[in-house]
Amino acid sequence: MPDFDFAEHSTLYATHGLHPYAAKCPPQLVKYALTYYSEQGETILDPMVGSGTTLVEARLMGRHAIGYDIDPLARLIAQVKSQELDDASIASAYEAVIDQTMNDLEILGLEEASALRERALPPDFHNQEYWFSPSVSTALAVLSYHIGETQMSSEVRDFLWVAFSSLILAKKSVANARDIIHSRHHHYRHSTPPDVLGKFEARVKRMRSQMAEFRKHRENIPEVTTEARLGDARSLPLGDEGVDLVFTSPPYGTALDYPRAHFLAVAWMQGALGITVQEYKANAPDYIGSERGRLAGDLAVDERLSDLDLAKSVIRTLDEKSTRHAKLLQRYFMDMRQALSEMTRVLKHGRHAIIVICPSHIRKVEVPTHDVFIEMGRTMGLELREKYTRTINSRLRLLPYMPGAFGKRMSTEFILVFQKP
Repeated sequence: MPDFDFAEHSTLYATHGLHPYAAKCPPQLVKYALTYYSEQGETILDPMVGSGTTLVEARLMGRHAIGYDIDPLARLIAQVKSQELDDASIASAYEAVIDQTMNDLEILGLEEASALRERALPPDFHNQEYWFSPSVSTALAVLSYHIGETQMSSEVRDFLWVAFSSLILAKKSVANARDIIHSRHHHYRHSTPPDVLGKFEARVKRMRSQMAEFRKHRENIPEVTTEARLGDARSLPLGDEGVDLVFTSPPYGTALDYPRAHFLAVAWMQGALGITVQEYKANAPDYIGSERGRLAGDLAVDERLSDLDLAKSVIRTLDEKSTRHAKLLQRYFMDMRQALSEMTRVLKHGRHAIIVICPSHIRKVEVPTHDVFIEMGRTMGLELREKYTRTINSRLRLLPYMPGAFGKRMSTEFILVFQKP
């Protein structure tokens, strides 16, 4: 049995640390799945790819891979992390962007009625001045303008957008916020305005080093394709039985609210992502595991869960504590059942689907999500071949937790290995 705890192992090698995206799957789990359940040249699918851990490992191990995510920023990060970029191209584009940005900021500081003033206008979104100080807003506006307008390849431009987003979505954000990657961030006004360009320079430098390490790891590995696509795990635009392995680590029920945190970066990247910040925030109820949505009235257990006895039992128990949360959990189970059905459909016969999930507590009610998934798989004809456990290292926990409100924090994660007969 493999050692899944790997407490002393680095999870930030190659490009895995390219962006401070929350709740990333440890790459060692993906490496295990690819090693034991796939061969070089085969095709891997992660239908909830997040920031791209599966795609990076697939490329490092010579597997083709496709990832889907409903979040456009996650898709962008996943795509950048899993592509090999030439450092000279990054350096040339960065230098052009930073030179033009510094030149514009210098002129703006000298001329009150500058023709460049329009470039320095921040995007219009609710409470913009609350979350960003004036000097930070000006620097971000001018920097984002030149990332979008300077001539460079689309791949390098995406790389710089990822660097840009990490200025905001960071533990020490340039925004007036702390704990921003936790989704329930708090207002925090810096004693002195952050140095946006200095932080951007440091971030790009670090990312270039990580990309160089990624290219080095890729030496002597067969050329493969990896692609992150915008899409919904509940409705995959793929044909039947075309995938050799499914690996994914789905969100929990009522878990991270990515749009609530990420909108502070998305607001500055609307053109790059092809979505307005208003549309982005409005899409939040569509995310699997979302806490959003209007769920008034009494609970009625959905008939689509009629054959899932454990799922129904947990929902009814939670209903005694909070009807709203019971409805959210029911929606989560229905969403995950549809996603698992899609995974089964696209998977080749005889091949495996591996799901990494942690049970949770909602309003002090234990939710054995792993056992519900096993129940779901059984109804679809999937055979559970292995059920491994791993201890989650408390030192690597990013999210704050209040046991008095939520119950005991789960520390065991499950690796479920299903096989399609």
